[in-house]
Amino acid sequence: MLSKNEIKNLAYLKQKKYREKENKFLVEGFHLIEEILKSDYHLETVIVRKDIELKEHQGIFSELKRKNIRVESMSVNLFDKLSETKTSQGVIGVATQNSAAAEKYVLNSDIIIALDHINDPGNLGTILRTAYWFGVKTVLLSTGSVDVFNSKVLRSSQGASFHLNIERDVDLTEELLRLQSSGFQILLFEPDGNGSLSDVNKSGKCVLVFGNESGGISHLLLDMKYKSIKIDSRSDCESLNVAVACGIALYSIQFQRVKAHTFT
Repeated sequence: MLSKNEIKNLAYLKQKKYREKENKFLVEGFHLIEEILKSDYHLETVIVRKDIELKEHQGIFSELKRKNIRVESMSVNLFDKLSETKTSQGVIGVATQNSAAAEKYVLNSDIIIALDHINDPGNLGTILRTAYWFGVKTVLLSTGSVDVFNSKVLRSSQGASFHLNIERDVDLTEELLRLQSSGFQILLFEPDGNGSLSDVNKSGKCVLVFGNESGGISHLLLDMKYKSIKIDSRSDCESLNVAVACGIALYSIQFQRVKAHTFT
């Protein structure tokens, strides 16, 4: 049984500063528990609300038992102190922030996504989910971006967060220079970009850079004179949602590569 002090400390993990201090985060919902079990992240404890029917989730609990992961039952009132969803499924996991297989990403990736001051957790989660769908392995998240272990980010990512190499608090001014010197093409996505996505050479290694929802890519990066490109519009709409733009860009690049491979 969890002590009152343990429950109090777990509730603190809903705040970023305590997640960073304790190097832990909460995972809520059966799907996210299932996904983190498939990953290299370490799941310490799973807490189940007492009124939840577990029969349809026996596969998950069998895996928890196999991995010797602690499972605790909790009253509805206490569980609600940990939950961050309006209609909770009644299960929360406690995991460590660092993947057991965490390593500095290698430069043999074909596509890297770099996010400059992304603030909206829904956008970040959707970008991570989209990146995972298209086979991207590495995402660079700049200093000042929303926390990748924010509960809304985790839910929006649908577990993709656990299967990607996400480099946090990255100084993109330095990192993009390093990647460029290693043969990566740096592409800054801007509504008023000088070039068009449709005209970009999509065959080589590239870094796709997306900026803040309201302010776009920072002037520090724009002043570095990387290639600035746009996604062509068919209307007078001012701009695209950043997660949608990322999805279009990844589809365009991956489709072009598959097409080129098919006809070679």
